[in-house]
This record gives sequence, structure tokens and C-alpha cells, in this order.
Amino acid sequence: MADPRTLSEFESLGACQGAIVSEPRDGVPVDDGVVRILGVKAKPAPRGKRAAPPPPDSTDGAITTARWSGMPRPFDREVVRAAAAYHIDPLFLHAIIRTESAYRPAVVSHAKAVGLMQIMPATGTTLGVRPAGLYEPATNIDAGARLLKRLQRRYGRDFGLILGAYNAGEGAVARYGNRVPPYRETLAYVDTVMGRYQAMRAAMVATAGGAR
Repeated sequence: MADPRTLSEFESLGACQGAIVSEPRDGVPVDDGVVRILGVKAKPAPRGKRAAPPPPDSTDGAITTARWSGMPRPFDREVVRAAAAYHIDPLFLHAIIRTESAYRPAVVSHAKAVGLMQIMPATGTTLGVRPAGLYEPATNIDAGARLLKRLQRRYGRDFGLILGAYNAGEGAVARYGNRVPPYRETLAYVDTVMGRYQAMRAAMVATAGGAR
């Protein structure tokens, strides 16, 4: 369900409007079987450039809801809470978590990154999180979402740079002239996260369309 303003303004609902019931915001019920996603405003692509994928951010905080018929995703409650707090598409957070840790909250990488969103302890400290707190799912997801929001403020709507900086660090992006670092791991990471994000969005739209 979504309010009429959201239906008219957000392009992410364009392919499934027939399956969405228009209803005032206050009328949307609270239901554990409902996945909350942020609407995405349309933005014309600059001349001569390929259009970017739909952004995982909404500037005005409008929230839409769509029923997800698949299996519940791990830590979805924590993901939805962080997504709503920082205006990030929860499916984008899920795509990162799946790629970073495969939903394993206690995993530690060879570089010592910790938890679901693979936060480095030093980065956690800058976000006010102690190293031990990074093993707690809600804390780790919240820290990762805040880091993504910080990167978005720096790089705008360039998701390649946002993900490149998340993976390789802001310093690496700066060293390559504000471009995605040409590291094999980083390039594969950006492609994997965006591929999974777009696949989840497509599945959500298909699920809504099947409910017609």
C-alpha cells in the first residue's frame, strides 16, 4: 500500500502500480510480513552518460510498503530499522550484507573487518562503536548504514564510488582521481552488490505483479 503522492512521484513503483492499494499513510498497517522500501525519485541522466541504476536513497524520507512473498531474509527487522533511520533502500543493505558476510554476524575477514557489514574496528571507532559492539547485528548494521550515508554525502548518487569507497576505502578512491579503484576485488565487489540489489528489486516488482 502507498499514499497517492508516493504513487505519483516515485518511479520504483511504476511497474507494479496495479498491485498497490492507494491509501493514506496513517492507514498502512504494521505487519511483520510487510517489507518497507523507500521510493526512488526519477532523475534524468546527464547528456552523453548512461543512466544510473535506481538509487537506494530517498531525499524526503517517504516510505512505501510492499508485501514480500519469498522467504524472510535474515536480520530483516534490523535492516528495515536502519534503512528507515538513514533513508536507504533495505534491499540495498541486504545486497551488501549478503556480499560482505553471507549473513554471518561473527565472521572476521583476513583484514580484520567484523560482522554482517564487515566494519573495520578503526572505522567503527569513528562511528562511536567499540570493537566488541560490531559483533552485535543491530549495531553492525546501523554502523554500516551510517557509513554508507556518509559516503553518499561525499560522492552523491555515484553508486560505483560509494561501493568502491566502502570496499577499498575513501583514500583509494581519492588516489585514483575520484574513480573506482581498479582493483580486481573492488571492481568485482561493485558489480556483485549492484547485481544482487537489482535482482532483489526485480523480484519484488515481479511478486507485486503476480498479486494482480
